[in-house]
Formats: sequence, C-alpha cells, structure tokens
Amino acid sequence: MADIDFQGGLASLGKDRFIAHLHAEAPLARALNGVWVASRFEDVRAILLDHARFSSSAMSGNMTAGPNYSFPLLTDDPPRHSVLRALLAKAFTPAAMEAMRPAIEAMAADLVAAIPAGEEVDIVRRLTTPLPVAVIAGMMGVPQDRSADFKRWSNAVLGIQDSPLEGERIRTLMELRAYFAGLAAERRERPGDDLVSALTRVRETREGLSDDQVVAFCMLLMIAGNETTTNLLGNLIDRLADAPQDWAALRADPAQIDAAIEESLRVDSPAQMVLRLAKEDVSIGGQAIRAGDRVMVYLASANRDPERWNDPADFELSRERDRHLAFGHGVHTCIGAPLARLEASAAMRALVARFGSLRRGAAPGKRLPAGLLFGFQSLTVVFG
Repeated sequence: MADIDFQGGLASLGKDRFIAHLHAEAPLARALNGVWVASRFEDVRAILLDHARFSSSAMSGNMTAGPNYSFPLLTDDPPRHSVLRALLAKAFTPAAMEAMRPAIEAMAADLVAAIPAGEEVDIVRRLTTPLPVAVIAGMMGVPQDRSADFKRWSNAVLGIQDSPLEGERIRTLMELRAYFAGLAAERRERPGDDLVSALTRVRETREGLSDDQVVAFCMLLMIAGNETTTNLLGNLIDRLADAPQDWAALRADPAQIDAAIEESLRVDSPAQMVLRLAKEDVSIGGQAIRAGDRVMVYLASANRDPERWNDPADFELSRERDRHLAFGHGVHTCIGAPLARLEASAAMRALVARFGSLRRGAAPGKRLPAGLLFGFQSLTVVFG
C-alpha cells in the first residue's frame, strides 16, 4: 500500500471525507513522514490498551512546554504514570465531582444570565472559556485575579496566541513558568488541598519530580483543564446551531443533555489524536509495526468507524449511546473526563433553561489550527 499524505489529504478533502477515505482505503497505513496512522476503532482501542508495547513517550517530542520541558503523566508509562496519576486521582472521584457540582452550576448560571437574548455573542468568550478556566484555576488554588491569565498562557503553550510574534510567545511562556514556579514553592512551604499542593508532595514517593517537571505538570493541568471543556462545548453548540429540533428536544427534556454531550464527544472529538512508540515488533490490523515505529492513534477517526456506527459523521441526538474513545482508553484515559462532562452539563442545562432558540450568527466561526485539538477560537451565535 502506498504511503498516505495525511496533511495534504486532510486539507484537500476536509475532515469528514478524509476520515471516510481512511476507513475505506487505508485503515492502518503509513503517512509520508513514516508515522503509522491507526483509524479503526478496534485497532485504536487495542493500541491504547497495550501500554506495555506502545509507549506514550512518543508524545514528548510533539507536545512540550518548551525547551527542557515535557508534560509528566501525558508522556509517562506505568509504573511511573500510575504513581503520578494517583497524586491527582482523589480530586476527580465521583464524590469530589458531586461536591463541586453546586459551585459549577452556579458559575454556569451566572455566565448564562449575562448573555443577552437576540444579540450576536461569541460564545467562546462569554461561556465556553471562562467557565472551565475558573474551575481549574480554583482547583489549582490560583487566586481569581490570576485566572484571567490562564487562557492567554494556554494559548501560548499551544502556539495559538493572539500575537503572531514568536518573541511575544516566549515572553508569555517565561511569565507563566515563573508564576507556577513561585506557586509551587509557596505550596511546598504552606500546602493546602489544591492540585499544586498534591504535585509538591510527589517527592515523598519513589517517583520524584524536578522543579521544572512540577511546573510542566501545572501547565498540563492548566491546558487540559480548560481546553477540553471549551472545545467540547463549542463543538456541541456549533452542531445545535444548525439543528433547532435538537435544541427544542433538549429544552423539553434536559435529561437528554448527557446524550448530546456524548454524541458531540464522539463525532467532534476535542482531542483528535495521540502518539505512541512501538517498543517491540507487533502486528496490528494485519500490518507489521516494527520496534521504534511511531503510531498516530487517530481518535477522531476511531470515533467515526462505520463498522461501529451508522452514518458516523452525522450528529444524531437519538443515537444509541456506545462507548467512544474521545477521552482515550486504558491507563491513559483522561483523568479530567468527569469534570469536563460536569462542566458541559452545567453549561447546557443553564442555556436550555434560559433560551428558547439558538441560531448561528453572521460571522463565521473561527476554528483552532488543525492539530491535536479540535474546537473554536471564536463562535458567534444568537440565543432567543
């Protein structure tokens, strides 16, 4: 089979047609850069489960916090991964989520109450960004007057900052590293119940973190804590803007909001892909992958596998719910998935309770640059 032009195909065909092409013609094939692309649901799930043979260390060269920085947890494998994850796990238990629910619902209600009816609004600026940013900042013990910096810092790490100047990005990265370094030092002296305090206690375990790694971990929490929910909500509202019947259905029966969230996660996965490194020779999907080969685990494509879902590119509110891979699978399943679902549910319940209609604004939405994440930088809508 000839190598596939991943970036060229995605650009020329568009996401929907390109994913359909992969499933039909190249469900497991090499890209021009030598990286394998796994697009079938079963192949992707098998790779994600097999952390013994497929290492997440491949992410370290493709998602970094800058020179000498990489993201712990995201790029670690067991047993180190298990130790680091355990430090944060108690903050994301069902009991912890329920304890946070009233505050998150109140924040969502306040933000929605400030949205004017009948006027064009950028829902990213008014709701889908400020809600998760405020929540993750609070969980990290960051004062509210600094939470406004989170989105600016997050954009700089991801290379989607407002200023195109690389010098400005470097200055922003230095600013956020200095802030988190100071915050970590403060928590070591006066620990609390926040996530940063939990990270500073890692030195009590056999898997130590350097000061730079603690800072990088803080950056990962900041990004994951706001980008996932922001993109999930933006993608869902974008779909509903073209489906007035679905908006009416959610207003009539808010219990369907959870199904809408899961369908949005499936069809418009906020995290498009992750990378893995083959640690030994292995056969997947009938292809021989050699030790040292890199594999793009294409989550967005796996979640549109026609062998698993009929008309997989369509958003269907009434679709029977089936497990998707938007939050990964296995030991690297996103630890913040319950939080993202809780925030999205709170926001959507507040929106459908207040507004009778939703339509698209005159200005087209501005998507994030194609890459690891799929969402909106801006999305203009009108609520009625």
